[in-house]
Amino acid sequence: MLLKKYCNLAANSILESVIALTIISVCLYFALMIFASVYTPKTSAKFYGTQNKVNELFYLSQLKSDSIANEGEDDNLLIEEESVNDNLKKISVQYKDSTQCKFEKSFYVQNSK
Repeated sequence: MLLKKYCNLAANSILESVIALTIISVCLYFALMIFASVYTPKTSAKFYGTQNKVNELFYLSQLKSDSIANEGEDDNLLIEEESVNDNLKKISVQYKDSTQCKFEKSFYVQNSK
């Protein structure tokens, strides 16, 4: 009975509203931060499409296919080969997509003797 008497405090509705709005604001802040970190240009479908195109061009260049000869005339494509040492070479593929965003990927290939 005594505990009810001491714990029965009258609540102030303005204070409760401020506390509730503060909690909601903090939750919204964290939700927006998570949303912003997940949806970046590197997670867009366009980025993955360009990355897949670069991988495709690398594999076509390794096969010495006629398809890569047609791609070699493209100004948006640059394939460079560099010898790292006797047994290893570095192949860099640079590709610009329709948004003029340059994507570069390097591949290391063992030389066959």
